[in-house]
Amino acid sequence: MKTHGLIASLTIIAAVMMFAALGVSPALAESYIITANTPVKMVTAVRQPGNTLRIFIKAQGGQWQQPDYEVVGDRISLSVNPKALGGSKLYLLINPPADLDLYDEKPPILLGVKADGKPLALELEVDLTAAPAPPQLIAWGLADRENALDMASLSVLLNGKTLPADKVSVKQISPRQVSVTVDLSEIDYGDYALVLTAADAFPQSNELQASVMFQRRPRGNYVRPQVGQVAVKVDSNYPNYPLVSALTDGHNQLTGQSSSNDVTWASAENSTAHWIEITLPEPKPLKEVTVYWAYSGSTFYTSRQIQIQIPDNGGWKTVYTSPKAGIPVGRNKTFVFDEVTTNRFRVYQPVNSGPESRSSLMWIAEVEAR
Repeated sequence: MKTHGLIASLTIIAAVMMFAALGVSPALAESYIITANTPVKMVTAVRQPGNTLRIFIKAQGGQWQQPDYEVVGDRISLSVNPKALGGSKLYLLINPPADLDLYDEKPPILLGVKADGKPLALELEVDLTAAPAPPQLIAWGLADRENALDMASLSVLLNGKTLPADKVSVKQISPRQVSVTVDLSEIDYGDYALVLTAADAFPQSNELQASVMFQRRPRGNYVRPQVGQVAVKVDSNYPNYPLVSALTDGHNQLTGQSSSNDVTWASAENSTAHWIEITLPEPKPLKEVTVYWAYSGSTFYTSRQIQIQIPDNGGWKTVYTSPKAGIPVGRNKTFVFDEVTTNRFRVYQPVNSGPESRSSLMWIAEVEAR
């Protein structure tokens, strides 16, 4: 559960302790997590001072108790004994809303999971890797029976990365119920884990996590089936990277342990344009080219700008240009364009448009075409 900007001061009288504003719904007046190993007396300001306050405290795993306290102006003071409460990690609430269920220890629940409108098994982990086709839309319905959902806690990650806002649709049906729909229609080839996280508006943040595993696999590759019949030319070679056979050997899932010339090709590292030219045995209808980048250590060497070109009256015609914002760093990128019929194309990297850390280099593991 995320913090909502609560700022408060605690004056420590008798011992050293740690505290933090507790991430809760804005409806909660004041809330804290306190870490203390010895008895302490604490003083804090309150947002809604008065002679009668609703104050609750508990140790993690314990029961809520209402401690004795004193009010002096807009401040309260109370003594805290972690041992008597049953632990050193404490939760303190001051004036929680009346509808907050303090005894809620259950996370939100799934109401349903759908892929492309079809219901799936009602499970927190759904594996679609064996499905004949990858999902285009994933939808979850979830609710909480005890407390409202904390909308700020909702997150959807694809392989650990946040999806663009226009790919995730959230519909709040009521304070306790929501639906989340994710558009996966434009993701590239690869293995994926889609993870939804949501929590309720409870101080200890009861959290739900649901996931869908799936794959998107390419169908067909003009380059790979005709090994030996496909001609590959490049503009240059990095020292000790003379072989171009790595570009069409079908080995594209690098582990990061090796990116030598047996599994990747690299251009000379200089401030010129770099390119890979591929000639097929015969003309083919071509509408996409997939490039798999070199992967070394923990880094994908993704070019920042790429063009796909075909022959045109003795020169080259560009049929695809990557966005000015660049190419997202990752294992691979598929460049899609209007279908053309050709037996020759090239992957072209403009001057100094290579990877962020080595802009004058072009470093690639595999090229596919279909």
